[in-house]
Amino acid sequence: MVNSVLKQYRQRLLMGVSFAGLGLLSACGGGGSSNPAAAAGGSSPSNTLSGTVAVGAPMADALVRILDSAGNVVSSGVSVDAAGAFTGVTLTGTGPYRIEACGHVGDNYRCVYSVSQGAGVANVTPLTTAAVLLATGDSPEDLMNGPGTSLDATSIAAAQTTLRTGLAGILADAGVPSNFDFISGDLSAGTRTGYDRVLDSVGVTTGEANLPFVQITPRLGTGNLYLESGAAPQGTLTVDSQAASVSLTGIETLFQNMSLAMANDTACRANLPGLLATTASMSFDGPSPAQGSSDVGALMCDFIGTSNQGPGFGVSFVSPTLGRCDLSGTDPICRVSFVLKLQDGSLQSIGEEMAVVRQAQTWKFKGDVNPIGIHANAALQRTQTFDSSGAVAFTEHSRAFQFDIQAITGLQCAKVSQKDASGAEVLLAYYKRYSGSPQRLSAWRDSSSNLLSNPTDSGGQLRSSDDTQIQLQPDAGGDAAITNFYRGGRTVKVTLYTDANCSSAMVLDGRSEFEVDMMGVPPLSGRMVNFPWPTLTDSTVSSLRSLTLATGASTTFNASWTFARGYTGLDSASFCSDRQCGDQSSARIGDLGFSSAAQSVAVPLANPGNGITVTASGFKMLVLYGRTGEGMGVQNNFVYCSGTIDSFGQCH
Repeated sequence: MVNSVLKQYRQRLLMGVSFAGLGLLSACGGGGSSNPAAAAGGSSPSNTLSGTVAVGAPMADALVRILDSAGNVVSSGVSVDAAGAFTGVTLTGTGPYRIEACGHVGDNYRCVYSVSQGAGVANVTPLTTAAVLLATGDSPEDLMNGPGTSLDATSIAAAQTTLRTGLAGILADAGVPSNFDFISGDLSAGTRTGYDRVLDSVGVTTGEANLPFVQITPRLGTGNLYLESGAAPQGTLTVDSQAASVSLTGIETLFQNMSLAMANDTACRANLPGLLATTASMSFDGPSPAQGSSDVGALMCDFIGTSNQGPGFGVSFVSPTLGRCDLSGTDPICRVSFVLKLQDGSLQSIGEEMAVVRQAQTWKFKGDVNPIGIHANAALQRTQTFDSSGAVAFTEHSRAFQFDIQAITGLQCAKVSQKDASGAEVLLAYYKRYSGSPQRLSAWRDSSSNLLSNPTDSGGQLRSSDDTQIQLQPDAGGDAAITNFYRGGRTVKVTLYTDANCSSAMVLDGRSEFEVDMMGVPPLSGRMVNFPWPTLTDSTVSSLRSLTLATGASTTFNASWTFARGYTGLDSASFCSDRQCGDQSSARIGDLGFSSAAQSVAVPLANPGNGITVTASGFKMLVLYGRTGEGMGVQNNFVYCSGTIDSFGQCH
């Protein structure tokens, strides 16, 4: 669905994940090597390192940092060009050298990791990240701290063997040798062939359950592969029998031509429809989506150039990352990221569950992958309350799933389920139509807001059309659903019905069941503390405690933070003078969007003339929002309380 993401995303987190305490509104041998510096016509000195950073597409705005075996910084802030290449980094110290590259995947900020025993070529990709984790048994977030001697050539070789075994079918489909080296092997980002096709063909995520793990899900097939260091692999990956006949190379050309069409209104209306599929469909979350290349083209041109939400012409489309593909029909369909690069250089996603389709051997933009808008997102939130001394007196974590199901005409009920490790279906929730004219279905709950496991349960009620989030239990109860996503795959199945009892299937385009990718998965309860949370600097905490602002006055709040481990891409902030701090609340006295690479910002504050004075001893809250590389929403609430803080985090 096309949307204005920043505002909607911030509002959803504040409304949906609420707390009692805040009352927020709802180097082994392989298949050859490639030196980017040499490819560019230069030569690489014997003590330098070069490589390519790619995630199936070149990582946008990426910067590389390299440490030696003792943890000394060899180089940082190394830029990566449009083709994903970094070149000529002079090595000092001793190997193995740890490599971190952070940048944008779509519009999500992500870090990938790699290793090199010495000078030469070292690619940095999700698969090299996986190799590092399997070689060390440590989370990649911990890789760039302390010594790294465990990343020796033998352990890396064993990790790559494990990966190649699990990816055997994927490598064969891409025409990549079975002994291919993911670290030094040939990689041309954005070509959608060879190693780059392998990266397109799998989704690679890392996490921490009982131990750090790698999870690989196929995009041109089925299955789920779960790997832990030193343990036997769980699950398998199967390549679709039609995959070999599907070339991915034209996807890049499609998006380049769509970018050219964004030059101005005339170019958009003349050229964009020809780049769209005959089956194109797109909606603004309304009940009647635009259909066909002509109408969808007009809708997109209107949105980009003339609507209040649109960014204006002169933008371009970011090289897309691939999602799951459906190769069962005559025309292959693949999900893609759908992200604009604005004129100021910032990135903005303008749709989720978008797709391209290959019609008559040419890739065309399809728009909505499903005939109904369905989005599955995860959210994670932490609240820290500082007392009058500036110490953290209370910390609370919360996790949630959010399922937005478009309330199209005739839809009365929907069932959302997932698979467990054995492939069995596990119910997550029922959703029903709220009275009135809702945009989305609402979760089916009892009077205590607990989810009901049967659509005909007595006492069920619907709170509002915006009640789309499922608050996960803080313990093993919530962990069960998260573990299923790790072991059973990261999709949910949404089944549609025409009656409130969920008994009569609603058929759209010949289907009543739709698989939807989950954007991010929260950590297990025992791992939430170790998530890469930001830590406010002492000066920021002091400023939060001492801030005053008279009615009608304005000022700037300077905030900065660090990360004890890893990194989370934070991209916006709010400042609140009261617990009730929804998107339109007068208590929200400051909002700011910023680069995901930032670790300090200046938030402009303006206290409206409504008689409210912000005092040194009064309630104040700084909120930092962000997303993980997988798209999970992360919200950080920093609250100041000068009074007594009870066991629920309430300030008295």
